[in-house]
Amino acid sequence: MHLAVNLDRRETNELFLAGDKLISWPTEGMLSGADEAPFARSSMFLSEIVSRPAGLDLLYESEARATRVARILADQVQSAFPAG
Repeated sequence: MHLAVNLDRRETNELFLAGDKLISWPTEGMLSGADEAPFARSSMFLSEIVSRPAGLDLLYESEARATRVARILADQVQSAFPAG
């Protein structure tokens, strides 16, 4: 599963004004992957995810688990902005 977040200037300003949000993910079922996964941590600030050129790569043992995590991450990113 790959998470890349691209923000335009307005969204970047909103993130700054609203306060950076900590995005977290379940580590159960994570496998070693492209990054340093399984990460030693289970969260990252949204600004850090945005600043990573390759985004965030998390590898899970099953497609069902990865799909569930993708929904969790998408909900967290969307809720980071007051306007939704």
